[in-house]
Amino acid sequence: MDNRSADDRIADLHIHSRYSHDSFLSPRAILRRAEAAGLTCIAITDHGTIRGAVEAKRYVTAVSPEIIVGTEIRTDCGDIIGLGLSDEIRSTAWKDVIREIRTNGGTVILPHPCRDHTNIEEIAPQVDYIECWNARSTPAQNEGAAELARRHSRPVVAGSDAHLWSEVGSVRARIGRDSFACRELLAARYATSSEIRRSQVGSCIRQGKWGTLIRGGFSAVARKIRR
Repeated sequence: MDNRSADDRIADLHIHSRYSHDSFLSPRAILRRAEAAGLTCIAITDHGTIRGAVEAKRYVTAVSPEIIVGTEIRTDCGDIIGLGLSDEIRSTAWKDVIREIRTNGGTVILPHPCRDHTNIEEIAPQVDYIECWNARSTPAQNEGAAELARRHSRPVVAGSDAHLWSEVGSVRARIGRDSFACRELLAARYATSSEIRRSQVGSCIRQGKWGTLIRGGFSAVARKIRR
């Protein structure tokens, strides 16, 4: 028997637009790509701002996917995502970020916990969801995230962490109408080294880090990927 609900959403819950320093994707392009990829729900989670998701909402049509307003905040212990927000998050200490997201009526997600994070055992029980599949993490990092979620009895989510058009929808998860929890992973393609390198080069360009590109070119940037 197929127990999938007609109200299930097909989601990619971790996407970056041009409002992030390492992406050139326009919110309108994200919508077009998400629709083509068969997504019915996306979360735009730009670094430090909700502006990408807010702009995307202006382009919604009858066939557009649902847009979840989110942001990815760099804290003193690593990134924390807030979904379902209406205001910017101003805090930077992880406990304060979680508190502010909840005050804002949002949902707290710990993304790619085994990549670029510290103190995850203390943070994990304080969040609503843990990202167990991230297309820019390694298999070992994703396995570690899933194990972390099991240890702390946290529901899990999945996202592409897309920074390029080709990545949007590369991870697709079936989620419920009233929950972000992953019921079924429908697609889970890892980002290629080329895709990650391109967005890292874009980040250097956006931030004016010409010295990094001149000194090491693509090879210098490539050393940052899949740490």
